[in-house]
Amino acid sequence: MEGVKRARVFGLDLVRAAAGILTLSVHFFLNSGFYNTPASGESMLLACMVRMLCMTCVPLFLLLTGYTCVGREWSKGYYRKLVPVLLSYVLAGAACVAFRYFWLGERWGLGTVAQMFSSCQAAPYGWYIEMYIGLFLLSPFLNAAWHSLGDGGKKALVLTLLGLTAVPTLANQRWELLPDWWVGMYPLTYYALGAWLRERPVKMKGWKLLLCWLAVAAVFGVKGYLRAAGGNYILAADDDWGSFALTLESVCLFSCLRKAEGTGLPAPVRWCVGRVAKLALPMYLTSYIADQLIYPVLNRAVAQAQLRLFWMPVAVPAVVVCSLMLAQLVDWAAQALMGLIPTKTKNTADRGITR
Repeated sequence: MEGVKRARVFGLDLVRAAAGILTLSVHFFLNSGFYNTPASGESMLLACMVRMLCMTCVPLFLLLTGYTCVGREWSKGYYRKLVPVLLSYVLAGAACVAFRYFWLGERWGLGTVAQMFSSCQAAPYGWYIEMYIGLFLLSPFLNAAWHSLGDGGKKALVLTLLGLTAVPTLANQRWELLPDWWVGMYPLTYYALGAWLRERPVKMKGWKLLLCWLAVAAVFGVKGYLRAAGGNYILAADDDWGSFALTLESVCLFSCLRKAEGTGLPAPVRWCVGRVAKLALPMYLTSYIADQLIYPVLNRAVAQAQLRLFWMPVAVPAVVVCSLMLAQLVDWAAQALMGLIPTKTKNTADRGITR
């Protein structure tokens, strides 16, 4: 119900936390020289498979948004719920701009800085905000269409969206067999899938779903390794966020994590999962700063890019911890600013990625 604070669900927190950590993990490959290193040898084969595992990050966030936000309805006050997201972006963007100016020595005029904020580029990883804002604006209307359909209509919608976005990435491997104009509309597919999974959860056991996630990532990781043929990794349809491979992976991992109840876990572990989940958005947005501090050190210390993968268990947790500390500062500042806004503009309803 709108305006009523909802109890946190451990399974959803686990999905959100995993998505945030996987996002920072996939940035390891962006910052460690993976894409400029010949895909040759066992370490690079392993890297290709691990990368495909981590690429599940954005699809998880989108599935979660559809799952948690399918009940939203349009109202005059609906757009106020976007304020906390925008505050997190502005504050994280300000931190990134300050870091780039004072630490990296980049220089811009005030007009350029204003343009960076308005185009969601103040935080270099801010493209997700740009996409999420559009999905937020559309969601009440998407929900109205969704709830107007019966079970058959909902199934037909999901299959249609999959046919427009995911299937072409599988079919058009060597030749363009299917039109692919709609492939870039994958956020709508994941949103609908999330809504579908809320009503029709996957009944397969968690360990089987986890095994499927690993198996699909391994198969398409090997495929990417072979596609490179000893040269640099080649981005292809399999690597697109809406690809068939990542759609299948994300549904498996989402369904697995969503089942978790956490009842047997120690209270500190549950608290940590909840905290990472709550800070997922600012953690992601501020992770650029930690990336620029940690990965140059790693790259200088380990000259061979093929060997840097084995330092991933050290580098990624370091980035996560640093980003969480920055995210906490952003969250405190955002809460303080929200406290200055009249009560009627506050809303504690589910905000998908940010809760």
